[in-house]
Amino acid sequence: MEIVDYAYPAMMAETALRDMHNAMLENKFDDALEHAMKAIVETRITYHSITHMKEQHEAQIHKRNNS
Repeated sequence: MEIVDYAYPAMMAETALRDMHNAMLENKFDDALEHAMKAIVETRITYHSITHMKEQHEAQIHKRNNS
């Protein structure tokens, strides 16, 4: 089974959200928007990584049950 890294983009999304919050506290709205977009991108990568892992897991179970 292929190993898919979901944790790294999840941590990057978390960092981006923290950076967005800090930018908002300093009224740096453009920076906050940039960090928000980064969080969205990293969250989408995380979502698709988890989806891929789920599909791999289900295929492995299906293969085991049909052997």
